[in-house]
Amino acid sequence: MARVRLTKTLVDELQPPEKGQSFVWDSEVAGFAVRATASGAKAWVVQMRVRGGKERRMVIGFCHKLPLDKARQEARKVIAAADLGRDPAQERREAREVKPDTNPTLTEFAERWMEEVAGRRNRAGTIKNRRLLLKNHILPHLGEKRLADIGRRDIEDMHHRVSQKFPVAANRAVSLCSALFATAERWGLLTENPATKVERNTEEGRERYLTPEEIARLRTALDQSPAQDSADVVRLLLLTGARVGEVLAMRWDQADLAAGVWSKPAATTKQNKTHRVPLSPAAVEVLAKRQQAAKTSPWVFPGREGPAHHMTTVRTFWTAVCKRAGIQAVRIHDLRHTFASLLVSSGESLPVVGALLGHTQAKTTSRYAHLLDDPLRRAAERVAAITSGGKL
Repeated sequence: MARVRLTKTLVDELQPPEKGQSFVWDSEVAGFAVRATASGAKAWVVQMRVRGGKERRMVIGFCHKLPLDKARQEARKVIAAADLGRDPAQERREAREVKPDTNPTLTEFAERWMEEVAGRRNRAGTIKNRRLLLKNHILPHLGEKRLADIGRRDIEDMHHRVSQKFPVAANRAVSLCSALFATAERWGLLTENPATKVERNTEEGRERYLTPEEIARLRTALDQSPAQDSADVVRLLLLTGARVGEVLAMRWDQADLAAGVWSKPAATTKQNKTHRVPLSPAAVEVLAKRQQAAKTSPWVFPGREGPAHHMTTVRTFWTAVCKRAGIQAVRIHDLRHTFASLLVSSGESLPVVGALLGHTQAKTTSRYAHLLDDPLRRAAERVAAITSGGKL
């Protein structure tokens, strides 16, 4: 569709259509437009794509009430929210349905939040973890309190009690409370979020990478395992650096073996964005063997419940194969860290590593920066050899 840079003059002179509605789309902010109706009403609208690929269109405000620069600024915010996996149009509808004079208990509100907010945005694994946080740590301390009666001191007390045994879970509980109260504030149930500015426990980043010797032992253990379906999951994790949930939910229509490309749909990625990654020949070989043995299931790793389901876990298998390989203190997610560490140590740049892992922010990949020391040192030594009269 044609786009022009919207101006106040252009909008003022815009003529209404004979019937229905017409749009003029802005060239400065993609998805932002002015809508004119046959009745002569003009409004700012924004169109976005939310999680799952659905198109949403919502009105930001009427042109005679909201200036163009403010409308354009608001459009950017709405589109950014959609890019992060939210659905601003749905959130607005939810807010209209909430009665401002209600004051539910945290237990009541949390259940609604899990169904209407988390249930729409989060993956199954995230929903499961959040329900456990609520059940084990948050609701036992705060569940019977009403939203308006919960203050920052209540959140801090809960955090302190949980921290005595589970310091990391205590931090996650505060984060979940913050998400809950942010929604309550947006829906008009609270005037501020009591979970903000709560001091968290210090967490040390986990850095566990498999050594080349451990990788060799792991490959041997995988080859010797009778459970080759689960073994192939682990092989792909090591060859792609993908998250375990992404591999388990992989479909045949997402993998182009001829081109060597895997297109992960937004619904399966942590960033809620489609992630297109190249597949190495070794990864293609694993998939090709599975494809030859595939029957009618659309899943690369079908579950036992039938063709409509895929495998959901390899946790028990991972524990057993690590024991067989003599590998200790390693999680299956550490295969992702191992994939990244091997790339960085071989001289690949952090932006390339981040692109392969599907990171949207450079700081997420920066945890591997220290692994650049060896390739950088080798590069510096090559320069030194040249400048001192030596050869490469």
